[in-house]
Amino acid sequence: MRKGSNEWKTVVGGVFFFLGLTGLVIWWQRVYVFGDVPHTLSEEWVAQQSQRMLDMRVNPVSGFSTHWDFQKKQWK
Repeated sequence: MRKGSNEWKTVVGGVFFFLGLTGLVIWWQRVYVFGDVPHTLSEEWVAQQSQRMLDMRVNPVSGFSTHWDFQKKQWK
C-alpha cells in the first residue's frame, strides 16, 4: 500500500483558521457595528401592535385575526 500524504492536516488547519477568523468578524460586528435592539421588538410594543391588528381585523379570513375570538376576547 502507498503511504498517504499529510496534506489533510494543512486543509483542516486552514478550515479552522478561517472559521476562527469568521467568528472574530461576527463578534466584531455585533459589538461595534450593530446597535441596540430596536424598541419595536420589546414585549410591550409587540402586544400593542398585536392588539391594534386585532382591532383593525387584519386579514380575518386566513390570517392573524383568524385565531382570535372576537366575542370572548381571547385566542381560540
